Amino acid sequence: MRNNIAGMLVLSVALTACGQGAAPIVQTALPSASEAQALKGATLTAQATAVSGVKLPPSGKVAWDIQIGVNYERDVKLAPGVKLMDLDGFETSAAKIAELKQQGVYTLCYINAGSYEPYRPDSARYPDALKIQRDPNWPDEAFLDVRDVFRPNSVLASILTDRMKMCKAKGFDALDPDNLQNDENVTGGRITLQQQIDFNGWVADQAHQQGLAVFQKNGPDKILLRDRTGKMMVEKFDGILNEQCQQYRECASLAEYSKRGKLVLNLEYQRNKVLDCAMMNRYVVNTLKRDLGLKGGAMRGYLRETCN
Repeated sequence: MRNNIAGMLVLSVALTACGQGAAPIVQTALPSASEAQALKGATLTAQATAVSGVKLPPSGKVAWDIQIGVNYERDVKLAPGVKLMDLDGFETSAAKIAELKQQGVYTLCYINAGSYEPYRPDSARYPDALKIQRDPNWPDEAFLDVRDVFRPNSVLASILTDRMKMCKAKGFDALDPDNLQNDENVTGGRITLQQQIDFNGWVADQAHQQGLAVFQKNGPDKILLRDRTGKMMVEKFDGILNEQCQQYRECASLAEYSKRGKLVLNLEYQRNKVLDCAMMNRYVVNTLKRDLGLKGGAMRGYLRETCN
């Protein structure tokens, strides 16, 4: 097992897995005063669709943090006022989750849904056929053929369902499934946009079946697209966790979740950029500037700036 596994994982996500590096820049326009008021009002209402047995995330403005670049649990430390924490599903114990819950913290379970990682305890379960393209930044990792979940006796479906069960058994409230953009990551058109959307919808449905809320991970351009069940991603997921909407001028799209009273989280990594808090507040986007390694709060180099 490598040192600082989660930190390297996040670096890979930030640079390639999101598929945002080659994305066209779309100008973000601020909403009008009336639209901004509607967004703020929407967050005061309950989410339109409640799922039985699932603890939905809070809405509106929430103090949160993500610490998945953590070597040991002692490195996890809550900043003052934090009420939502995203932690690695494999590396975090049930005892740590119970401790956070006693402090009133809503917890997200980070797993990699769309990529193979050789250092995970279940890595031997991934057949070579699922690894359809090497990650150019991390040659020992590979993007997966997400179409597999719809095949009979799917290996990938079994692996991911077991990971969700692990999150639930440890006491996590919600799922943070990474790499939901293999239609962009994998070259040659082997995974179409619709196939990716269908997989993303499957992840949402399976998480709910396991008693977990679930966040759409990145993909602002996919929010209003419909999967094979006919539902939009914004309808399937209970919130969105995006990376770098300010840098790529995509924050306006995230407001589709705010309009429905669902939680919007966003991460920025550029140390030399000032957060545009006026825009974030108008769109009801909970934005953090974090160190690229997403280090634990007790680790050297931990950086956390917020608009909240």
